[in-house]
Amino acid sequence: MGQGTGDKGQGKADLLERAKEFLRVAEMALDSDCYHAAALCAYAAMFWAAIVALERFGIRQERWSHGGLRSAFRDELVRKRHIYPDRFVDWLSDAYDLRNDAHYQRIEISVKKARRAVGHAREFVNAITEAIHK
Repeated sequence: MGQGTGDKGQGKADLLERAKEFLRVAEMALDSDCYHAAALCAYAAMFWAAIVALERFGIRQERWSHGGLRSAFRDELVRKRHIYPDRFVDWLSDAYDLRNDAHYQRIEISVKKARRAVGHAREFVNAITEAIHK
């Protein structure tokens, strides 16, 4: 698949790499004191990792809404199948809220909130990576 060509239908491995890329950028942003960017990328990493996790169980959509993704992750992978812990639902929701604050609000994102979001994203992406490689 070419970069930037608008290719559709990326597989789980490609989407997992996308999640890891956003995680790396979130970590770089945090290291550079760019807390708004860290928040945006931490959520993006979790968003794409959640899609990978859902697809592992055959739950696939061409386009996910943010709320739809969070609901499907909660209902299918936490409540129904008990694959991931409850805290992952909270982290995904918190990361979404922080992403909205960083992107759309005239407020500062604190280093504490950015660090927490990146740490949660790291654990979230790592857990999904481990689960799909079992």
